[in-house]
Amino acid sequence: MIQLENVTKSFGERTIFTDVTFKIQDGEKLGIVGKNGAGKSTLLKIMIGVEDFDAGKITGIHAEDIGYSEQMPTFTKKTLLEEMIGEGVEEFQARKILYGLGFTESELAKNPTHFSGGEMGKISLARSLLNEPRILILDEPTNHLDIYAIEFLEDFIKNYRGTVIAVTHDRHFLQNCVTKILDLENGKATLYAGNYEKFVQLKSERRAYEWKAYEKQQEEIAKLEEFVRRNKVRASTARRARSRQAALDRIERLEKPPSDEFVKVKLGDATESANKVLILDKINFKGIINNFSLEIVKGEKVGLIGKNGVGKSTLLKIIVGELKPDSGEIKIGNRVKIGYLSQGHEDLNENFTPIEELVNEFGLTLERARAELARLDLGAQIVEKKIAELSGGEKTRVALAKLILTGANFLLLDEPTNHLDLTAREAIESALKIFDGTILIVTHDRYLLDSVTEKVIEFVPREVAPVRQEKSVVEKNKSSAKNEIPAAKQKSELKFKSESQLEKLEAKIKMAEMELKMIEREINSAVDPAQLAKLAAEHELKLKELDELYQSILE
Repeated sequence: MIQLENVTKSFGERTIFTDVTFKIQDGEKLGIVGKNGAGKSTLLKIMIGVEDFDAGKITGIHAEDIGYSEQMPTFTKKTLLEEMIGEGVEEFQARKILYGLGFTESELAKNPTHFSGGEMGKISLARSLLNEPRILILDEPTNHLDIYAIEFLEDFIKNYRGTVIAVTHDRHFLQNCVTKILDLENGKATLYAGNYEKFVQLKSERRAYEWKAYEKQQEEIAKLEEFVRRNKVRASTARRARSRQAALDRIERLEKPPSDEFVKVKLGDATESANKVLILDKINFKGIINNFSLEIVKGEKVGLIGKNGVGKSTLLKIIVGELKPDSGEIKIGNRVKIGYLSQGHEDLNENFTPIEELVNEFGLTLERARAELARLDLGAQIVEKKIAELSGGEKTRVALAKLILTGANFLLLDEPTNHLDLTAREAIESALKIFDGTILIVTHDRYLLDSVTEKVIEFVPREVAPVRQEKSVVEKNKSSAKNEIPAAKQKSELKFKSESQLEKLEAKIKMAEMELKMIEREINSAVDPAQLAKLAAEHELKLKELDELYQSILE
C-alpha cells in the first residue's frame, strides 16, 4: 500500500499544495488531474524521491520498486533495440512494446540519441513498461502517441498487475484505465473512487454540497452582522449585540468553493459560405501524400486521424497554402474564410507578449486585447511575458484567442487540445460543438473526436482509408459515419463499378480491418519469440491486403 500523509510543498513564498493525504492499495491504478500549474508533476517527483517536500510523510514507496517515464532520458547503447534489451528483458518483449508504441523495424536499428524530443519520451515510456516495476509512474503518458499507440498503451495498463500512478489530461485514458482519481485543486487534494465519468459525477455532487453549505453559512453571517450593526449602539440591545458578535467570532468560516467553469470560449456565429467548402482532388506531395481526394461541405465537422508521420499536419499546411502540392487541385468555396490553428503555433511571434501579438495582428486597443486574452484564462502575469517564455498550454490559448478574432467560418485545427488541462479541454470541446461553421480537425484526443466530429477519416501513408467511426477510435458511434469511401471519391468517379461490387469490397475491407485488430491483440499478448515472429509476418501480409483493397475501391 502507498500512503501520503499531510504532504506539503512550497517554492519560496508560493505554496503548491498543503496536507495532501491519500492511500492506494497494491495493484490499483490512480489518475492525477488538475489545472496546469496545480503541482501534479511536482507531486510525482516527490513520490519518486527526486524532489524534496516541506512537511508530511510518505510510506510504501521504495526507489527499487519504481518505474518512471522521463521526458528526456539518457542513452548508452548504439541502437534503440539494444537500449531496450537488458537484464530480464528479452528481444521479443522489447520488440512487442516498441512496435505497439509505433516504432518501425528500421527505427529499431537507429541510434536512440538521434530521435526527436517527443520520440525520446516514447522511448522512456517503452523502457518503463519493459521493466514491469511494482509501481509504474507516468507523467502524461499519451503525449506524442498516435491513436493506435494510445490504444496499445491502454490495453497494456488495463492488464498490468502492478500499481500505476499517471498524471494525464487524456479523458479516454482516465475513463478506461484508472480505478481512482486524485484531483489537485487550489493547493488541496481530493481522492475520488472510479473512472473519469464517475469522477465528474462525484465532483459535481461534492461541489454542489460545498456551495450549498457556503451559501447557507453566508446567509447566517449576514443576519448576525446586520443584527450587530443595528443593535450595538442601543443600550437596551447592546448586550445581545455583543453576544451575536461573539457568535460571529466563533464561526469557522468556510472557504468559497472554486468555480469549475473555464472562462467561456465562444467562436462566434459563422458567416455564410458556399455549400462546397473544400475540394481536394488527387493531391500529391513528396511521396508523403499520394493521390488524396476529399470533399467537405458546409457545416460538416470532420476528424482526421492516422499514425504519426503520415502527413496529417502536412495536409493542413497544403490547404492553407503554407506548402504547395506537387500535383492535384485545391478548391476553396466562395465566401469561405479559413481559420488555422497549427500544432507548433508557428504563427505566434515569440518575441511579442500575448497583448502585443493581438494588438499588432488585429489593431486592438490594449484594453480589448487584455479582455480577449482574459476570456481564455490568460491573466496579467501571463499576458505581459514573452510568448517564448509561455508553456505549451498558454501558447495554445493565445493561438485560440487569435483564431476567435479571425471570424473564420472554416476551422482547420491541428491538435487543439494539446497541453491543455481538463477544464480547458472541455471548454474548447463545448465551443466546437455549438460552432455553426465547418471544421476539419487533426487530433489524437478521442474524447474530442467522439463529442465534436460527425465522421472520422483515417489517413494512411498511400491513400485515405474509408471513413470509419469505431469504438476503438472514439467511444461513441455516430449514425452519420458509415464505412464509405471519401466524399471526393463517390460514385461519380466509380461509375464502372456496380453497387454490389462496391458493397463486396467494403465488406472485405471491414473484415480485413477486424482481422488486423485481432492480430494486433495477439501480438500484444504474445509470450513466445517464434509466435511473435509468426504474428509479425501475418500483420505485414494483412496490411498489404488492406492496402490493395483500399487501392481497388478508389480506382
